[in-house]
Amino acid sequence: MNDDAVEMHVPCKGSASVLTPLERRLPPPGPGEVRVAIEAAGVAYADIMMRQGVYSGQSLPVTPGYDLVGRVEGVGPGVTGLAAGQRVAGVTVSGSYATRRNVKAEWLAPAPEGVDAANLVAAILNGVTAWQMFHRIAVPAPGEWVLVHGAAGGVGSLLLELAGLAGVRAVGSASANKADVVRSAGAEYVDYRGEDVATRGRALSDGGVVAAFDHLGGKHFKKVSMAALRPGGVGVLYGAYDMTRDGKVSPLAIADLVLNASFSSLGLFGRGQGVVAYSCQPWRDARPLAYQQDLAAVLKLVGDGALSPLVGATYPLRDAAKAQRALETRSVAGKIVLLTA
Repeated sequence: MNDDAVEMHVPCKGSASVLTPLERRLPPPGPGEVRVAIEAAGVAYADIMMRQGVYSGQSLPVTPGYDLVGRVEGVGPGVTGLAAGQRVAGVTVSGSYATRRNVKAEWLAPAPEGVDAANLVAAILNGVTAWQMFHRIAVPAPGEWVLVHGAAGGVGSLLLELAGLAGVRAVGSASANKADVVRSAGAEYVDYRGEDVATRGRALSDGGVVAAFDHLGGKHFKKVSMAALRPGGVGVLYGAYDMTRDGKVSPLAIADLVLNASFSSLGLFGRGQGVVAYSCQPWRDARPLAYQQDLAAVLKLVGDGALSPLVGATYPLRDAAKAQRALETRSVAGKIVLLTA
C-alpha cells in the first residue's frame, strides 16, 4: 500500500492561483476507513467557496474535492463490504484533489467497472444531488412540469435526464450558446438573458411548474423560481452561485441572499407551496441510509448506460486552478473533472 500522496492544497484565502501542490505521507487507514487511490475528482462550486473562506463548517487551510472515484488500496479495522482492488465512489466534501487519501468507508459505494472515470465522477455529487432533489423532495408525477435553472450544467443536465426517465416534462433555462444541450435532453429551452423565465415557464406548463430547481439563490429564487410555481409546487434551493459569481465574493449578493431569505408562511400555506433548501452533506451525514441507497441507484443508472452525465472538460490534477477558473467563468457546459493520470 502506497503511503505517498500529492494534493492540490489551499493554504489561504484567495483566487484560484493559491492552489498549491503538497506532498505528504498518509497515515494507515484508521478504524472504519479505507485507503483510496483516486482516479478522478469533481470540481464543484463548493470547492470555490472553500477557497474563498465562505463555505459553512470548513476552515482554511484545506484541500478541496467534494467527490471521487478510485480504487481501494487498503482497509482499516472494522471495515466490511469493501476490499483492496475494488472500485468505489463517494461524496467526501473535501480532500479529494489528491492522488490518494483515507476515506470513511460509510461515504463510499461500489462503483461499476467499464465506465470512464470522468463520466462516473460527474454523476457522484451532481447525481446524488439531482436524484434526491427530484425523487425525495419534489417527486413530480409523469406528465407534470419542472423548471431547471442552469440546465446545461452538471446538476441541471442530470435533472433533465431524470425528468426524461420519469416521464416528466421540463423547462430548462441557460445561456443561448447552451441551447442545444438543453433541447437535446428533450426539454423546452428558455434564454434566461433574453426572456422572462417565470412567465415563459408558466406559459409552457399551462399554469406553472410543480418544482423549480434553483442554484442561484437570493431574489432569483424568490422572484423567478417561486413565481413560476403552480399551487402545490415546491421551490428547491441548492446553491448560492450569485454569491461567488466570477470568482469573487460579492457583499451585495450576500445581502441579497439575506434579504430574500424570508417567505410569508401564510402565503405559502394558502397556495400549498413549499420551500426546501438542499445540501448533499447533511443528507449524507444525517440520513446515511437514504444517501447510500441513492448513491447506489445513481451509480447503477450510469453503469447501465441509462444516465449519461455531461462532462464539459477534464484537467490533470496539477491544473486544478485552471479547472476552477473555468467553473467560475461558466465557460464550460457540464461537469469539470480532475484526473490523476
